Amino acid sequence: MKNKWIILILIQAIISLVAGILLSKMSLIGRIGVSTVYTEYGFMKHWYKGFAAVFIIQLVLIAILWAVKRTTTYKNFSLVNLIFVIIGLIGLLYTFYDFTSTSHKYMNSQFHAGGYLFWAGWFISCVFFFFARVKPKIVPVNTTISDTKSTDISSNL
Repeated sequence: MKNKWIILILIQAIISLVAGILLSKMSLIGRIGVSTVYTEYGFMKHWYKGFAAVFIIQLVLIAILWAVKRTTTYKNFSLVNLIFVIIGLIGLLYTFYDFTSTSHKYMNSQFHAGGYLFWAGWFISCVFFFFARVKPKIVPVNTTISDTKSTDISSNL
């Protein structure tokens, strides 16, 4: 069932596209700040760069969750996924605080929606992996001839 992975990636692409567009709709004050003081965030002025940044982060999250689910037990995967959900909640709460209490409150509401949309995509990936089935990696059993011979010899003594 490769369709479920294609659907997840398409959903993330759409969310990232909308988030990139919304993040580029910052206010005039925000554009001035990004152009002069906070130049490291200049990529958000262009929708395609914002889209690429958000989409790459979402794909890395998907890759990490897929690899962990494939290589560990369900209990360990659930713990890792829960940690990612907690990271997402902390990020969402910090984003809310930042958009309401700091100078970012002067940014456009569309910009704020783009930030919240990023975290929505994060949670969609985490929830998806709680229900998705991933074939576990088959680990061969390591038995050697010397192990069987040593047990046979000791039983004969």
